[in-house]
Amino acid sequence: MSKDIKEKAVTIDEALERTGFGKFNIFIIIFSGFVLNNVVLESVGVSFALPVLECDLHLTHKEQGIIGAVSFAGVIASSHFWGFLADTTGRKRIMQPALILGFIVTVFSSLSPNFITFAILRFINGIIISAGSATTFVYLGEFHCQKFCNRAILFGGLISSSLAVFFPIIALAFINQSWEFHVPFINIVFTPWRSYFLACGLPGLLCGVAMFYLPESPKYLLSAGKPEEAIEVLIRMHRVNLKDKEPQTEFTIISLLPDAYAPVRKEKSLEKDKNVFVYIMQLMWHQTAPLFMREHIRKTFLSCLILYIIFFNAHGLYMWFPYVLNIAMQYTEKYEDPKRLCDIIKFAKSGNLTNVENDNTEVCSMQLEMSTYFHSTILEVIYASMLLITMYLVGKFGRKPMLFVFLFVCGTCGILAFSVPVPLLAIYLFVIQLCCGVAVNVVNAIVVEIFPTNLRAMAICISLMIGRIGSVTGSNILGILIESHCELALYSPSVALIVAGALGFLLPKANNVIRSKDQENTP
Repeated sequence: MSKDIKEKAVTIDEALERTGFGKFNIFIIIFSGFVLNNVVLESVGVSFALPVLECDLHLTHKEQGIIGAVSFAGVIASSHFWGFLADTTGRKRIMQPALILGFIVTVFSSLSPNFITFAILRFINGIIISAGSATTFVYLGEFHCQKFCNRAILFGGLISSSLAVFFPIIALAFINQSWEFHVPFINIVFTPWRSYFLACGLPGLLCGVAMFYLPESPKYLLSAGKPEEAIEVLIRMHRVNLKDKEPQTEFTIISLLPDAYAPVRKEKSLEKDKNVFVYIMQLMWHQTAPLFMREHIRKTFLSCLILYIIFFNAHGLYMWFPYVLNIAMQYTEKYEDPKRLCDIIKFAKSGNLTNVENDNTEVCSMQLEMSTYFHSTILEVIYASMLLITMYLVGKFGRKPMLFVFLFVCGTCGILAFSVPVPLLAIYLFVIQLCCGVAVNVVNAIVVEIFPTNLRAMAICISLMIGRIGSVTGSNILGILIESHCELALYSPSVALIVAGALGFLLPKANNVIRSKDQENTP
């Protein structure tokens, strides 16, 4: 290799750094924030509709728990497969069709006539949105050099959290309406909660359309053995970022060297089986097995366990937040006696908070208390604020110390929330506990850096898959135990958060992206 060409051959991380940080990066961050927000809105937004669904579809608490968890079950069932496809076929090729198809399934689920149909369609929706839920973190991170990668992922999470402030507003705009009309052929009454689900799915459709204007990740293209296409993407990034600041600057890199920790993928010498299913399973095994071997097993196990505990709290408990909040607000409006939240739930079980007509028939409300929307909005504002604070402090003190401090505070507040006999104070302490979901962004930023490019999407997908098992178990455990064993169901997750914070110190340091000696000595 001549000296001139050698000077223009750099690692992908150095090339990304030379593209600068500008409009292109900002757009990718904003786009990723919207995709992440769509995933949360599609999977967690159902929590606002649960009290209304209980009336319209005649659901028991157990069935409400299933509805709250079934989208996450779909995500869990498909995460491994999506991670395999994202690592082998590309990030964009997986995300774009999934975003559009997810909206179509949401439209059908909004027309569901009963519990079974609704649960099945939400499960299918969970399978589809799974494609974007983890791949987005990888897609976003791979457009940034190591210097900006961590902050880009956290900013994407901040945008998602900021948009979540509008969740209660969207729910209020649709659910608390009084109109309805009959839909022929399928024989259902289209009520406001059904239009709420359409609103939840719309951002996914818009993100899918936006992806027509976005390229594949340059890091993926290089690892897939397509350096020319990777350079084209880098040139585009450079042009968009620097055309106003340095219009005369040219992107002179003509060759890319794979980083030592992001090697070009080598095709496995697998013998094709006549059975396509068996062949795909072989490929998935070769893509997954390295994560559970000596080099990676410790960080795989730790990231999975930490995310399991966080998701159990942030999503599993969150599914029941509107329910607990609704009951607490109904109690405070009728009674002044101080009670712990668990005591209020038991009090509600006795039927003392149920509206009763003159003929002693229970009336199921098709609307939520206005204070429920208000306090839910406060939750989202606090969540976004805590993420912003976390982003600042992570830069000052490091990810692992802040992960511990943050989860310790959330866990402690959770313990206090179900100990104090002041309902309003308990609700806000509960809100802080639910804000532990902020830590997901910190853990994902660590995972993106500690795994190589060719395993990164699979690592993220598997760790988030295990995490979302926590969402499913959390929602269902609460559905089964919230009335009979409230203290056990609500105290245990709080203690687990503190344990998860301590486990964060066992995660390895991020590997520096450096050029290997072999590459530097390439003739």
